[in-house]
Amino acid sequence: MTETTNQPDKWRRWLPGTAAGTGLWLAALFGWSLWQLATTTEQMDNKFSKIARSEHLSFMIGQNLLVLLAYVLLWIVAVVMLVPAVATLRKRFPSSKRGAAFVPAFLMGMAVHSYFILRLAYKRPYFLSEGEYGHWYFRIPELWPEAVRPYINGALFTVLPWLVVAAVVVWWLRRFGPRVRWTLVGSAIALTAIACLWPHQKAVPVAKMVTEGKQPPNIIIIGSDSLRGDRIGYSGYKPERKDGPAADGVSPKIDAWAKDAVRFERCYTPIGSTLESSVSMLSSTYPHSHGIRHMFPRREQIDGARGRIRTLPDVLAESGYDTAVVGDWCANYCNQMPLGFQDISVSSYDNFRVYVSQAVLLAHSVVPLYFDNAVGYKIFPQISSFARFVTPDVVTTRVEEKLATQAASGRPFFWHVFYSCNHLPYSCGEPYVRYFTDPAYTGRNKSQVDFDINKFVGGTDMEDKLKALSPEDIRQIRGLYDGCTRHFDDCFARIHAALEKNGLAKNTIIVVTADHGDDLYEPGVTLTHGLGFNGGDHCSHLPLAIAGPGIDGKSVPEQIRTIDLAPTLLDLVGIGKPGGWEGQSLAGWMSGKEAPLDLPFYGETSFPYILFSVPGVERPHIPPMDEMVTIDRDYHYHFVLPEKWDDAVVSSKQRCLRTRHWKVVATPTKDGGRHYGLFHLDTDPDCRSDLSSGRPEVLEAMKIAIDSWIDDYVETPIQGIFPNGEPQG
Repeated sequence: MTETTNQPDKWRRWLPGTAAGTGLWLAALFGWSLWQLATTTEQMDNKFSKIARSEHLSFMIGQNLLVLLAYVLLWIVAVVMLVPAVATLRKRFPSSKRGAAFVPAFLMGMAVHSYFILRLAYKRPYFLSEGEYGHWYFRIPELWPEAVRPYINGALFTVLPWLVVAAVVVWWLRRFGPRVRWTLVGSAIALTAIACLWPHQKAVPVAKMVTEGKQPPNIIIIGSDSLRGDRIGYSGYKPERKDGPAADGVSPKIDAWAKDAVRFERCYTPIGSTLESSVSMLSSTYPHSHGIRHMFPRREQIDGARGRIRTLPDVLAESGYDTAVVGDWCANYCNQMPLGFQDISVSSYDNFRVYVSQAVLLAHSVVPLYFDNAVGYKIFPQISSFARFVTPDVVTTRVEEKLATQAASGRPFFWHVFYSCNHLPYSCGEPYVRYFTDPAYTGRNKSQVDFDINKFVGGTDMEDKLKALSPEDIRQIRGLYDGCTRHFDDCFARIHAALEKNGLAKNTIIVVTADHGDDLYEPGVTLTHGLGFNGGDHCSHLPLAIAGPGIDGKSVPEQIRTIDLAPTLLDLVGIGKPGGWEGQSLAGWMSGKEAPLDLPFYGETSFPYILFSVPGVERPHIPPMDEMVTIDRDYHYHFVLPEKWDDAVVSSKQRCLRTRHWKVVATPTKDGGRHYGLFHLDTDPDCRSDLSSGRPEVLEAMKIAIDSWIDDYVETPIQGIFPNGEPQG
């Protein structure tokens, strides 16, 4: 007798019980997830969580119903996968009792789900909260000796699932007769061969398509949100921990590349917030010129800004360049503010319904466990906009694939590749989370900063809460930050290797930079960016290094601004800068044709989440963010600041002016005036000693300049501030 005639009853008898057991387990999981979602939203007491419950309840219900599709698909897969296990179990341990298949299937479903949760903790810990990550169960992958840990965990979490799939496939094939079996195997082999042998467009090296020198250089800006200019290896920074992988520093690949780059040591952004800073960088204009003064602009402000500026992507596209931006959630500014990029591949976050959808889908653990893949993106396309799904590694893979296609086209390109690597809460994942942190640390910031967004948006009194950290917590946070930089370094290395592989490296200008930096508990500051100028301006200081054809490596200590980058890049490719741009080209400095001269840095703070205290100053009252910002239903559910708050937000901004040796900070006071603090940067880089009363002649000169910039939007050069030369001390 054939297998077809003597086997069916032996496995079909277990099919109903297996289906019922797995179905009940998934139904229980669905119910548990709904309860968790309801409990979490009830515990959140900010305005936006209340809006979600009251005004978007039907949308939340619809999203939960949509997730049911995931459970149905999993149920089908679970039945297919577990019938062989149940049948094998009952063959070895026969039983005719009720529940002989139901109970094992239910328990197996629970066990498989637990295994995949552990696998998630190992491969993608960014999906877990800090509390979950610290649970003993999720520390199991760390039990093995460090020398063999990658091999054991690789076998457990990569090899084992495929072995199980292979065993299940073989089991099912044996249920069929030889003719059906070989037909299925042959079809699978044929389809695999067709997929492998199907003609793909091959990348053609640029050098073979054009005569060298005739094609303009490509430009690629590679940045990480919140990457500081003083905490990258080539700046001289050395991490506190120096053993193991940390011995190579935070950015060994970038450091090696930067030897052939022009490295600007003191580059500052006019505003420390991603949207506003990026618009300034790509349009070479100050925030008061382009009009985006905070991160919650209304539609008319976006439209007005777009009509006032010409951007670097605009100009390069007109000159025949393909322009694109590729990034994760931190690159969403390109969705929020159109900047002329022809191709935009970024995730979204400034859309309330994206937030709601992400909250719903992530409440169901089956989504990150089983649908964070190409199949999942097809079934649930909205997850491609979720911050936790489009990770830096996903971005890098997209860039690698895009470079192969671009090389084949033969067209010059300008791309901005932008990562969230260094952004709060510094969740860099394995293995980077271990490189620079203390393995003995057991506090609340183990894998990422313990940051409560509800408290942040619900009050401007966070200053004292941010200060209440121990030295151990601060060291841990700095170590996490350094791990994030190392992650960015590896992403950069992959892009650089892809440029080399596709024959593009020799004709590409590569820029490494950021949008702003971050304060990391230096004297006078805590843990934010863009909210004040009380300390050493680490949140305004960012890296800028440029390498490419005809560029020789060197270090430039003179002070520059991010608004100088766009005119510099146009100068390097032989295109004139548009009228209205406020930065200046540094190409002459890079080539040695012009002597570098310090440029003044004028800066303003961003949205006033926190008004940090200034000694002797009573600052204006500003309501919490969730009392000012609203959701515009007619503007794609964006978060916007109503017009009535415009003046209050702008008038509350601190302003800063830095020259070579001096810094003045203008802080608005409650009575409508301004308080001026003066600091000598050579002897007081952290700006702890106010010299406004001791050096009145310096204060007066800088006060006139910063008032002119605030009130009349006039930038005074350093030579104009100090006609007889800047006092050095």
